[in-house]
Amino acid sequence: MGMQEKQEYIVGKKLAAKKIILLVDDDEDEHEIFLSALKNLDDDYSFISAGSCDEALGILKELDPNYIFIDVNMPRVNGMICLQEIKKISRVAGVPVYMYSTGINEKEGQKALKLGALDYIVKPNNISSLSALLIKILK
Repeated sequence: MGMQEKQEYIVGKKLAAKKIILLVDDDEDEHEIFLSALKNLDDDYSFISAGSCDEALGILKELDPNYIFIDVNMPRVNGMICLQEIKKISRVAGVPVYMYSTGINEKEGQKALKLGALDYIVKPNNISSLSALLIKILK
């Protein structure tokens, strides 16, 4: 099953979301987990998911997110290259980018920071832990 076109979810009660979050991850299950974690927060968010770097770059032609989360291990274009490509877009170059992966190590994390990521995060193993992490990042 191929990735769907851009998926956008408004999380919260208000029509105009305060913050736009872009998740770039080839695993559709991760999109659902991230969305579930956001629903646990008190604030309103617009959540956009992209299944590849190319899809994310297309989205960024039309959208200025407040936060970007990128999976490190993706096929074709990995997260580090995706980070570099996103940072070339001057309009969104200042947006906080978090590398978000189950298997990121210190060396990869340091490389991500040098390439312009604000931080690197090991994916939490449950939704409540991810919600707690997102509260720290998004507040």
